[in-house]
Amino acid sequence: MKMSFIVAKKVHQKKLKKKAFSLILMCIGAGYAQENNTSFDWSGYERWENETIYSKTYVVDQKHADASDTNDGSSEKPLKTINRAAELAKAGERVLVYGGVYRETIFPARGGESNSKMISYETAPGEDVVVSGSKILGVNWEQRKIYTDVLKDTSLTYTWSRKVWVTTIPDSFFEDGYFPLKQPNILPEEHKLMPWAKLVKKISPYTSTRGLLFQNGKRMVQLEDYGDLTRIPGSFWVDVDGKTVHIHSFDSGNPNSSLFELAVRSHLFRPKKVGLNHIQVRGFTFEHCANGFLRTSTGAVTTLGGQDWIIEGNTIRHVNSSGLEFGYLAFEREDPHPDNQTRDRNDAMGSTLVRNNHIYDCGTAGIRSFVVPNGIIENNHIHHIGWQDAENYWECSGIKMLVTHNTLVSNNHIHDIQGGNGIWLDWDIRYSRVTKNIIHDVQNIQGGVFVEASHYPNLVDNNVVWNIDGNGIYANDTDYLMVYHNLIGNTTGNVVHAIVQTDRYQNGRKLTAEENRVFNNVFVDARPMRFSSNSNMVDHNVYIKTKQPDYINLQELKSKGQDGNSIEMMGQVTLNREALYLFWKSDLALGKVPSLPEVTIDFFNRPRRGDVLPGPFNFLNKTIIPLKEH
Repeated sequence: MKMSFIVAKKVHQKKLKKKAFSLILMCIGAGYAQENNTSFDWSGYERWENETIYSKTYVVDQKHADASDTNDGSSEKPLKTINRAAELAKAGERVLVYGGVYRETIFPARGGESNSKMISYETAPGEDVVVSGSKILGVNWEQRKIYTDVLKDTSLTYTWSRKVWVTTIPDSFFEDGYFPLKQPNILPEEHKLMPWAKLVKKISPYTSTRGLLFQNGKRMVQLEDYGDLTRIPGSFWVDVDGKTVHIHSFDSGNPNSSLFELAVRSHLFRPKKVGLNHIQVRGFTFEHCANGFLRTSTGAVTTLGGQDWIIEGNTIRHVNSSGLEFGYLAFEREDPHPDNQTRDRNDAMGSTLVRNNHIYDCGTAGIRSFVVPNGIIENNHIHHIGWQDAENYWECSGIKMLVTHNTLVSNNHIHDIQGGNGIWLDWDIRYSRVTKNIIHDVQNIQGGVFVEASHYPNLVDNNVVWNIDGNGIYANDTDYLMVYHNLIGNTTGNVVHAIVQTDRYQNGRKLTAEENRVFNNVFVDARPMRFSSNSNMVDHNVYIKTKQPDYINLQELKSKGQDGNSIEMMGQVTLNREALYLFWKSDLALGKVPSLPEVTIDFFNRPRRGDVLPGPFNFLNKTIIPLKEH
């Protein structure tokens, strides 16, 4: 039995959309949509915009001669801190911030009421606004030199190398009782909320402190062993008292002429309470956040369960754990946090737009979320994520979202991910699409794109997935995944991997890996696919070999009932990661394949009709293909 979907066509019909979404969830729960061919419109993800005409603007300008938090927030009498404006702003009002480094956390006190009565936090045109979670560490660095063979104080750790310097930071330097140098990345009580991380809870980086130290704006590396300091310039070690810090500066010299900043805040933007809706955040740089690893309520920038947010044009960087967090559930259900609420996932939950952000140098994840209905995550640049190398607590990725329903992830550029996936959609994924993303240089166990634990159709199409130390596309405990028109090359694992990995149940039904479809893709130097069921279907793919050995035996695959109409050829395909050019050359032209109704356009939004080319591009008349505008 097929299910009809209601897609609201106008931005102002928000109530109609939410009622329709609730009906959809009811139908899904009844099990009516567990077929590959549904009437769902894979190009119909709804976009909406902020239509607010602001009734008041609060101006924040810390450099203004008369700036004060006792002012009214006018242009002539601006406020000095963003957080003061966040305490005042009401629905239909705007906070406009002028340039400077604001060392504070922003705690919005209220949300808006609709997309025509939002609260917006914006930077003034042409202004650079940095919201920093660090404070300047104005201390004197010294060397505890040993002049004799007798220690003056056996309770101290001495600097045995002339490269190592030390200082002790007073508790008064920190704020609100939060001491990141004394707190491990995962607290003992937090392990109860993440039992799947039990194997790693006693090793680094999970036991490392949350401290981030910067020398002249460059992040230093925290070490677990004091003895390694002398060998690694740009490193630091935290003594057992949680306040004494030993460093080896980047130039191995005297650090007292350098500017040091120490991250002291657990969040940079966090509403005062759960569920504040209709907020826009645009144009800020958020940096230096000493947050922990717990997968909910820890993002440097978090909506804390708020819906109908627009987060756009921001930079989020230099974060200990996850950069941006959103979703309907702000906490794990079992989390004893006093702000935790029991919230029904089947309510009218709203949506989130996340676009045109630059997210990098985050320790575990660029984006992380829990329950995302109607989300649009597009045109973000996410890179150099996962420097903590903490894959085995399973919360690391360029983008990781749990429970996405009717959500679009498109046109993102994701690269240089350590110990995490490029994109990971996890648990009860329904009618979500991953399309036109460029994902490259990823090192992890799972894959470039990972779709986990779903009984419902989802679509991965028109992506370029390249140079993955792991699988190309991984469908773990997942049914009905459509892998269409992708270019996947240089993977050390299976080019597509769709298996039953665990013994879990979802919504009362055992998780399986059935009826996944892999059609119309181009695979370069591919390793064979792996399936745990014969119900999975593969056909009309192109296997390009650029070198030996060749891991694919197409005739053998055809004898097993796979790839009956697929072909193989020799060629040259490489990706220039700096310029984002794809170099393509083959002796044979690609033959056409039947079009698929779910994929009506190609990577460049060109229409697909009738017979089409395999892979993400519906043309190949050039040797060099630019993947981004230059």
